Amino acid sequence: MNEERARPVRKDSARNRARLVDAAREVFAERGFGATLDDIARHAGVGTGTAYRHFPNKQAIAAEVLAEATGAIAQDARDVLEIEDSWLALVTFCERTATRQAADRGLYETLTGQGNQDEQAKIWPRVVASVSELFDRARAAGAIRPDAAAQDIAAIFAMLGPAFEMSRAITPDLWRRYLALLLDGLRPAGQPQLPVPPPPVEQLDAVLFAGKRGA
Repeated sequence: MNEERARPVRKDSARNRARLVDAAREVFAERGFGATLDDIARHAGVGTGTAYRHFPNKQAIAAEVLAEATGAIAQDARDVLEIEDSWLALVTFCERTATRQAADRGLYETLTGQGNQDEQAKIWPRVVASVSELFDRARAAGAIRPDAAAQDIAAIFAMLGPAFEMSRAITPDLWRRYLALLLDGLRPAGQPQLPVPPPPVEQLDAVLFAGKRGA
C-alpha cells in the first residue's frame, strides 16, 4: 500500500523536473544566462521550492540544457560528413551551428565566453573534437588553407556575436552575410601564411572568457 502511494509522487517529481528542463531551455534561449532559477520556475508553472529541490542553482540546470545543445552540435558535425564536397560539408556545419546560436541566446553566450567558465572548459574541447574530421578532410582536399585548425571555429563563432545582435535589431538573417565573409578567410587561394598558430584547444575557454572580460 505504501509503495502504491509513493508511485504518483515519483511520477509527479519526474514530470516537474522535465517541465523545469523544458522551461530552462526556452528561458535561456530567449533571455540568456541573466535569467534566474526563479524565472525558470515561473515559466514552468511550478513553485520556487520545487525548482530548488531538483536543482541547487541556475548553473546546475544550465549544465543539463547545454549538454543537450553540445550533443546536437556534435551530431551535426557527424551528419555533414555524409556530404561528399568537403567545403560544402564544413559550410553546412557552420551554418547549422550559427542558426542554433542565432535562435538560442544561452547557447550563443556560452560559446562566446559569456556563460559559466567551468562548463565552457568542457564544451569547447567536445566541439573541436567533433569538427576535427571536417577540417582534416577539407585540408586534405585543398578546400581550406593548410594552416587552418579545427579550434579556429571557436573564434569564428565568437566573432559572429555582434552579427547576431544586429540581426535581432535589423533583419533576422543578417548574420549569414558575416558568416560567409569569415568562412571566406578559410579559403586557400592566394592567402599568405597565418602569422601565429591557433591557441591550444584546452585554453579556448580561457581565451573567450578573457575576450569577454575585456569587452
